[in-house]
Amino acid sequence: MPERERDRRHYNTRKKNMLKRWFQTAVILSLLAVSPRVFAERPGATALGDLSGAVVLQGLDAIPSPNEIIVPMAAPAAETRASAGAPAPGRDFSPAIQDGARIKALMKLISDIYNGNHLPYSQDGAIFSNKEGRLPQQPKGYYHEYTLLTGNAPHTVTIGGTTYQVAPDLSARGSERVIIGGGEKIYYTPDHYKNFILLTVVY
Repeated sequence: MPERERDRRHYNTRKKNMLKRWFQTAVILSLLAVSPRVFAERPGATALGDLSGAVVLQGLDAIPSPNEIIVPMAAPAAETRASAGAPAPGRDFSPAIQDGARIKALMKLISDIYNGNHLPYSQDGAIFSNKEGRLPQQPKGYYHEYTLLTGNAPHTVTIGGTTYQVAPDLSARGSERVIIGGGEKIYYTPDHYKNFILLTVVY
């Protein structure tokens, strides 16, 4: 083969390789501009140098097909006020509550919180600040308060052998509240935060 022909073919091959690499790099840069995290799940691809280097060295087959591209999920919505959580509902409470209506109302409330059901008042799930210090001290946001609706239940309740006076209704929400600590501890107050009784779900 004449030397001039060999040089011409060599030049054309180098030109094609350069164009190919330029095209690959342009594709990578355009993908990164649209979605910086598009390669986040590809092993070893942690920086622009890794991405472009891998593609240039491996050829066009290194560019992911559409079904390989990972679309970032939207960030989770901020926690709703009533989604702080509660223990799973059970069959009873300890210490024993001598009032079937309140057991039923307490268990329904615990079940609604646990299952993420809609609660009737906007205050349900609000952070309870424990400003009087009647509950164990915890970081802000540990305690959340809920409305306990007991209907026409008696205005006294006996729990663990102690009888408590239920405070008169202050509004449609009544005066009885449940405080959930850390999504697991249940504190019942029959008199609008004057007394707190720690309850444990019995399964």
